[in-house]
Amino acid sequence: MIVSACFTNFGPYHLARLRALATALGDRGDRLVAIEVAGSERTYPWTRDRRDEPFEWVTLFPDRVLESLDARDCTRAIENALEEYEPDAIAATGYARPESMAAARWGRKRRLPVVLMSESQAIDRPRVWWKEAVKRRRVAFFDSALVGGPSHRDYLVRLGMRAERITPGYNAVDNAYFERESARYRNDSASRAGLPDRPYFLCVCRFVPEKNLERLVAAYALYRDSAPAGAAWDLVLCGGGLGEADLERLIARMPDPESIHRPGFLQVDALPRWYAFASAFVLPSVSEPWGLVANEAAACGLPLLISTRAGCAESLVPDPAGMTGARFDPFDVAELAARLGWLATLSESERQAMGERAAMTVARLGPERFAAGMLEAVSLAESVRSSKRTRESRFRVQQGGVR
Repeated sequence: MIVSACFTNFGPYHLARLRALATALGDRGDRLVAIEVAGSERTYPWTRDRRDEPFEWVTLFPDRVLESLDARDCTRAIENALEEYEPDAIAATGYARPESMAAARWGRKRRLPVVLMSESQAIDRPRVWWKEAVKRRRVAFFDSALVGGPSHRDYLVRLGMRAERITPGYNAVDNAYFERESARYRNDSASRAGLPDRPYFLCVCRFVPEKNLERLVAAYALYRDSAPAGAAWDLVLCGGGLGEADLERLIARMPDPESIHRPGFLQVDALPRWYAFASAFVLPSVSEPWGLVANEAAACGLPLLISTRAGCAESLVPDPAGMTGARFDPFDVAELAARLGWLATLSESERQAMGERAAMTVARLGPERFAAGMLEAVSLAESVRSSKRTRESRFRVQQGGVR
């Protein structure tokens, strides 16, 4: 059996998932053809090493940037690739991109099992009825789905997919890598050179409005005002983006701007050092389909402060509060400030235990879970296809009898 999985552009976490899936398929004599649309994209300017992989790596436009491609180019390219490799099952990312829907239509036409990979939530943004109607028609092209967690499942059910055809496991990072590399840095005291001397909250994200950094900075200022003299933690904001200049002006107006550090956008090989010496991780987004950086932080053993709007919140910060961290309303600056203060006043041993529980929680959501979820989703899609073929066969027999 050949399974084809289609993404826009492979980042480090895509590769971790694909390696696990290829290994699981290989164990049963099957293989994976992994297709990315473009060799790079502006939204996520990550770098990756292209080495020997346990899957066939296909790049439709190796020398193009994703944002420079038009829909017709993407549609033709994915159809040509599928014609060439002739997969027995297809997994496509979302229902918005032209190549995803082209892959779904291609598979549907050939009566192949088609899996939707989705991380959309109802709360991600305001929903408009006619757009939801379009989505329902598009979701109908897929036989099953692989999603991140309960909120993603519930939204797909709302769009018409039956709950029993949906399996979790989509949102995974290379947990072993982050756990290993952060431990290596912690065991080398010289590794902290160039990082803040004081304990610090760490946030890793793009500098765009939905990440809610202005409220985080405002909450941090409130926290510093109420912290005992000399006891306040620093704040590290890793990332970059269109809102960088506005954020810089906001920080400059703070009483202690030097307490906020901005190391810029960091590639995956540079992130574990910042995770290693952080005292806690905070993700303040007002719209966040999942928040894979929270997986990374949890794998590094950090306590988590996660926005209730993040898709990962329920999975990584389960009730009761204090197990792995806490959730907060990202629109409530005072609540976020209180959460920062609460975490900073815990003992080191309490925070360490919280981080250990976070690591154990995310360990169940690694690349192997993605692979298992995908195999389950393919099996569910095969069952749907088989049932439809049986119904079609019975209908033809009945029609023949009528004649």
